[in-house]
Amino acid sequence: MRLEWIEDILAVAEEGSFQAACVKRNISQPAFSRRIAQIEASLGVALFDRSARPVRVAPHVHDQLDRMRELAEAMRDLGVALRDTERLRRRRIVIASQHAIAATLAPEIVGWFADLDIDTRLRSANRDDCLAQIMTRRADIALIHDVPETEAIPGADFLDLLQIGTETLIPVFATQRLDALDAACARGEVPLIAYPADVFMGQVQRKVIFPRLSTVGAVRARLETALTLSAREFARTGFAVAWIPEPLARDDIAAGRLSDLSARLPAVRMALIAARLSDALSPVVQDVWAQIGQMAAPGR
Repeated sequence: MRLEWIEDILAVAEEGSFQAACVKRNISQPAFSRRIAQIEASLGVALFDRSARPVRVAPHVHDQLDRMRELAEAMRDLGVALRDTERLRRRRIVIASQHAIAATLAPEIVGWFADLDIDTRLRSANRDDCLAQIMTRRADIALIHDVPETEAIPGADFLDLLQIGTETLIPVFATQRLDALDAACARGEVPLIAYPADVFMGQVQRKVIFPRLSTVGAVRARLETALTLSAREFARTGFAVAWIPEPLARDDIAAGRLSDLSARLPAVRMALIAARLSDALSPVVQDVWAQIGQMAAPGR
């Protein structure tokens, strides 16, 4: 498989039509159609359901989309490494960050080592993916959350872990819709936005938060999403209660758009952890790790 083939297929899957994919790939529709036909001829299999309007990827292709995205990213990274003639003369680091941390504290943390003159690549993923990137050496340092009541950090035996701060996962809801929430609780239910069970925030909800809600009402998961940013947006509309890291809600609370419900619903204290492989002996990783350790204030 060639990288441009994978990117063509992904463009159709993500944009929803050949026409939109052409715009994304910056190619005319006739030329794009010819290229798709060439890919299918080379592979000997039809990749798209042309009976649908608009055309969509075939089911067997849809099942491989995540794998294709990972492969495309790895091929792009390899291409950059091979083309970068300055790589040996530049200091560069890759940081994998949980989505919520990338949206709030990651810029501040990267700023802690800005004076080291290091180029930084920030990747956003869920906790397990961040740790997987460390273990496979696709990232140098991971920024993750940890809660003692949840599953222990996978692979901790091979990692150096440094607590660099704390955050609180707080329940928030649209201020102007609090009457609707009160009415739901009076009926014995708590409408909330759930995180999937296979992501870290979902584990926190199921092992820590949900059991504590039994005195308030029955859990009603009105929406499921893996993204804290998405959960915040739904909470703003008054759709359901969202549990999000406090820094992500701070501006909305100050502006009166969201209300912090920690006084009536459970909040969870989370440790902010930096992780790296124990044998990460690269000088640039050592320098960044030392700087993060110096800058992280106790009790921050």
